[in-house]
Amino acid sequence: MSRQSLIKFLTKLDKELYRSSKTYRKAADKREMSFTFNANRFVEALRKEFKVRGLEKEFNSQELQNFMHKGAGDILKACSTNAKLFKKTRGVLIRRNQHSLKVTLAVEKNFKQDQNYDNFDKLKKLYRNEVNTFVLELNEHLKKNYSKRLNKTREARDQNNRGTGKMVETDKEIKYGSDLIEGGHEEGQGILESRMADAIDTAINQNYTRQTTKDNLIPNLGVLDIDLDFVRDDKTDTHSIFAQSRVENQEAGFKSGQEKAKFQRQIRDALLKLQSKEPIQKLKGSDSIEEFKVKQVNYSVMTELGKARSKNVKVTKAKKPKATKRTATSGRKSKKSSVVNSALPLAAVKRGGGRKSGTSATAGGGSAISLLRFIELINRELPNTVAKNMGRPGLVYRTGRFASSVKVTEVVPTTKGFPSVGYTYMKSPYQTFEPGFAQGSVDRDPRRVIDRSIREIAAQLVTVRLYTRRV
Repeated sequence: MSRQSLIKFLTKLDKELYRSSKTYRKAADKREMSFTFNANRFVEALRKEFKVRGLEKEFNSQELQNFMHKGAGDILKACSTNAKLFKKTRGVLIRRNQHSLKVTLAVEKNFKQDQNYDNFDKLKKLYRNEVNTFVLELNEHLKKNYSKRLNKTREARDQNNRGTGKMVETDKEIKYGSDLIEGGHEEGQGILESRMADAIDTAINQNYTRQTTKDNLIPNLGVLDIDLDFVRDDKTDTHSIFAQSRVENQEAGFKSGQEKAKFQRQIRDALLKLQSKEPIQKLKGSDSIEEFKVKQVNYSVMTELGKARSKNVKVTKAKKPKATKRTATSGRKSKKSSVVNSALPLAAVKRGGGRKSGTSATAGGGSAISLLRFIELINRELPNTVAKNMGRPGLVYRTGRFASSVKVTEVVPTTKGFPSVGYTYMKSPYQTFEPGFAQGSVDRDPRRVIDRSIREIAAQLVTVRLYTRRV
């Protein structure tokens, strides 16, 4: 991986992070989303609100505990009732037990507005009115029985009037439930964490298409002191929210903002290092022996597919890879050794698609060996590429069974000399989504994501027209 490619990647990433956060939030709010309400967790959220106001003694009183737990139970019942009403207009998954409720909304299009529904706003309607009523009743209960009241909070400022990232009480009385409780994201699934993960994915996919190159990118970012711990690392593309203490939610947001600013500084510092052209120890640059052999296979396949030229086929002239000379030094003496080119048999794709009479597939180092290497190269990348390309409105990545089941089994020429890639996948249960079967769907047809993935990988190997087919 060259310095120039790293510079290009980091520049793209920096640009992605400067895009409008409001635009990203609007898109994120329409993703698959779950809301969880747990009565005990809700009361614990109130503890944080009482603590910042210096009301721990009142919070711990048995009488107030009973009041809050009863209120939390009433909210749980109301949320459950509201969730059932959702079923009249939306596809919804509801899971409920004695203490908690989980409601999940899938990505769904609002045809009247010609855009997807805002799932975040919809889920807030589950609890907003009930929480608002409870919080105001709680405040009145405190004033009547404890001669205390709940005031609003704000971010504390330092002597230079800069935010400290900590919430403090004001002298203004609360008016709404949101002054105490907000819809917060589960840890690691916040908007900023998800946005940074998506920005990295966008920059990677626009600059690197080979999985091996992507895998080498992460160690190089570590060498450049870019910390990825803050970035969301799952691939679900969903969000989970719950009734969270406003103090906790706001302080988590301040911390996320600081982490983002730190991340952007690290990117800019890394760009300065790369642009200085000073040696950077442990930075991976030239190809390894394995990478060099992969390039040789690419060259072999690309060259021989070019033999299938016809009026309808254009093949870009392949550039033969050159071995990189490596020098090992010890003290004042040095020994030079060059990587020796591996002798790889050339693939032979014939227009007619048949063999010469009496000739086996492997005779004379013919087509079978090189094409097997070509197939191996595609299959090496295929599970990860399919997983990356999955998502609504198509098949959604869940367990990884489908992605890992996809395999290229053969490559044969068409009558006009174009390569035709045959593949298979776990037909039970996924073939049901092919048009013509029980749950047939144009969008969820497994062949769509497989075709896209094979073409994406093959585009790095050959520049001829390609066909794919399920076998």
